[in-house]
Amino acid sequence: MASPTAPLALPDSTPAPTEHASTVKTLPFFVVSALLATGQMYIPIPLFSAMKSDWHVGSGVMTWIISAFAFGYAGGFVLFGPLSDRFGHRRVLFTGMLTAAVVTLLTGLAFSASVEIPLRVVQGLVVGSIPPALMAYVAIRIAPGHRAVVTMSMATSFLAATVLAQIVSQAVVGWFPWRTVFLGSAVLFAVLAFALRSVMLDDLPATANRSLRHSYAAIPAVLRIRALLPMLIAGALSMAVMVGVYTGIEIAGLVHGSGELLALRAGALPVMLALPMLAIPLARLSRHGQIMLGVLVAAAAMIAAALAGTGVVLLTVLLAVLVGGLGVIAPAVLQSAGELGGDARAAASSVAMFSFYVGATTGPLVAAAAAPHGFAILSWTLSVLLLLALTLTLLAPRPTLA
Repeated sequence: MASPTAPLALPDSTPAPTEHASTVKTLPFFVVSALLATGQMYIPIPLFSAMKSDWHVGSGVMTWIISAFAFGYAGGFVLFGPLSDRFGHRRVLFTGMLTAAVVTLLTGLAFSASVEIPLRVVQGLVVGSIPPALMAYVAIRIAPGHRAVVTMSMATSFLAATVLAQIVSQAVVGWFPWRTVFLGSAVLFAVLAFALRSVMLDDLPATANRSLRHSYAAIPAVLRIRALLPMLIAGALSMAVMVGVYTGIEIAGLVHGSGELLALRAGALPVMLALPMLAIPLARLSRHGQIMLGVLVAAAAMIAAALAGTGVVLLTVLLAVLVGGLGVIAPAVLQSAGELGGDARAAASSVAMFSFYVGATTGPLVAAAAAPHGFAILSWTLSVLLLLALTLTLLAPRPTLA
């Protein structure tokens, strides 16, 4: 059995691949796939008013449309993630993308909130098959010298989806019915399914020799890695803050006018685009140190937002700083999971992403409870979550990699 702080070692018959994928060919499609998959959680936020009007429901129901997807998304990581070890990353991605296209189409055709919410759970469950397979492929098929940059780019894409999905959704709903956003996403899933199949290397033959029992047995083993568990909780709290703050802004009606909303959402994009370029400087810090840095920056920004009031310009800057801090945490947790997971990389990546989106599930619920009392209350509430993440990171045992 693995020691609590050493990489997990499960029996593995998969040989190290002798061929690496082209980073230049692979990365653009992986980035777009990550944006599309995770973006499905956030695209309803700018659609709240139109959906409420169509279905005659309140804001509380709208927050469940976000949480329902996040709940299914998190479950999808655990249910389907380990299957990429068994059936191969390329096969799982192709199948997952095509299935996501069908379910997303149905989601866009829902005629009531009571139908939409369970469909969003199913959509999240299916789309949850995509990111773990992407990250596991990166861990074994991308050249070692490129992995840090590619991992940071992927993690940044998952994070950037928070903003980009809202920007695209807001732009589309300004001209077309809100259902167009889901229908367009369905088409993109189908197109990307075939694009990924064309650029990815064939699955390693040995992956087919691995039993399902082996794949799923890795999940509880990953959770027994003592050094990883506090990182996973910190990642979950960070995602709760990320989703909570944007949902809370929409619920509180903090910003009026599409131009101000667009500026607020787009303000974090330069920071997100800069994050992959920080991969090499950040590599000088330990993974633990990177998480500490990210949590400190994010907590400082959230506390400043609580004290600063509701000025749009200042809030835009502080949200950009917040996103920058959170953008350091996610890749550090993902890389820690991959390293400490040892041979069970796909399972470890699945568990890490599961933790993120368990946090994302709670974010809208926190926002629904706190935002009606004012943005300052929401900001302080989210600050407490970040301070808890900081405490957990400080007290966490330092990982020892073999």
